[in-house]
Amino acid sequence: MAMYVKRLNHAEKDSLHVNQAFLRKFAGRPSTVQVHFGGWSRQLKLRVSQSLPSHTIGISSPSLEGYSLPPLQYKVLVKGKNVHIGPVLAIVAFKPGADITIEKVKNYNDYLRSYSSIQGLIYVCGADDISLQARRIRGYYYSPNGTKSNWVHGTFPYPSALYRRAALNPPTYKALKRVLGKRLFNGYFLGDHFNKWKLWKWLSPNPAIRKHLPHTRKLQSRKELDDMLSRYNAVYLKPTMESMARGIIKAVRSGDGYQFIYPENNKKASAYRMVSVGTKEVAGFLANLLREQQYIVQQGIEMKRKDSRGIDFRVIMQKNEQLQWSCTGVIARFGKKNGIVTNFTSAGFASKGLNALQGTYGYSRSQALQTQQRMIGICTKACKVFDAKGGNYADIGVDVMVDKNGHIYVLEVNILPDHHLALYAKQRDLYLKQVAKPLLYANALSGFKASN
Repeated sequence: MAMYVKRLNHAEKDSLHVNQAFLRKFAGRPSTVQVHFGGWSRQLKLRVSQSLPSHTIGISSPSLEGYSLPPLQYKVLVKGKNVHIGPVLAIVAFKPGADITIEKVKNYNDYLRSYSSIQGLIYVCGADDISLQARRIRGYYYSPNGTKSNWVHGTFPYPSALYRRAALNPPTYKALKRVLGKRLFNGYFLGDHFNKWKLWKWLSPNPAIRKHLPHTRKLQSRKELDDMLSRYNAVYLKPTMESMARGIIKAVRSGDGYQFIYPENNKKASAYRMVSVGTKEVAGFLANLLREQQYIVQQGIEMKRKDSRGIDFRVIMQKNEQLQWSCTGVIARFGKKNGIVTNFTSAGFASKGLNALQGTYGYSRSQALQTQQRMIGICTKACKVFDAKGGNYADIGVDVMVDKNGHIYVLEVNILPDHHLALYAKQRDLYLKQVAKPLLYANALSGFKASN
């Protein structure tokens, strides 16, 4: 039932006020009830007030302990002697130290397009706005106002479900995790950061997935590089924690030495630059590389190209209102001409996945659909492995490549995917569906589905 919840400034201390119609929701007439509003919960005396408007209940102001109670429509569920007001959902949108402005907050308007079916309190905050000691979060709540949407500042209790879109420092994450459990999603697997080496270690034991993974080893010395180059014509050195092709180096044998090929991100520059390193110098070269961060060495996949541009695919995997993995869409990414990576932002472009499978690979529509379904099946299996690793992810991007022979490889998993990729591919409908889905999932996690 959609209701307004009113702050009563002059009501009896620690009291919940309802009308006769609402009172009939209880079995009998309890003297006290436990009221839940996100992470706030308090036992309140139940009082009947005929002065309240219909579809309105009231909470005595001191009971709310300084929390904001925005004038919104909430869903109010009665379960025994418990009254649940919600949903209360939060998005951590800004990393520590971020400068938060109302204009930046408004960038989340599109995420709230399903607000009319969710209702309740949805707020956006920064990592620095979370007070662990007081269990309060400062942020901006969404207030629909006709055709105009506003964001209003306030102080709120912990939410019923929290969607992480930005980094959290370890103490904050662990404290929230203790309270919310799996209702904190896009958290950290086993409380730690996810990386490319863990991706291999977690997925490779599964036989059905392993055949779709490029052979990968942790780079520790020249030995791993030589071992991999003895098996493959080319390998890629990838920093374990970077994304968007940052730090990637292609390595090949060159006479008695090696060629290390670096992608050039400058749109006006050539696609890559090459550095020759002799056998005597390569140990020092690798030592310098590993001094900065950890790397993996990975089998080079012979990528399909169109007009000299490499192509891979972003498979958008999200959990739905039934709390199950589903694919929201597939986008093709074309890299820079003659490039060694498919980072489309450096003179590349994006398009609809099915169109690329037909246009680049020459597949019929039926073949393209079958290939896309195979991609989704592999990615779904991978996502179910992640579920077993102790975290709760519900919004990820899986990068896959289809080689010249049609074999599918999982290259990378993006745990904070860029939702704008769909806009670069001129698929606004897909973008709107993608950004709306996490809050629908959060709503289901919180116990307030659209049907409630």
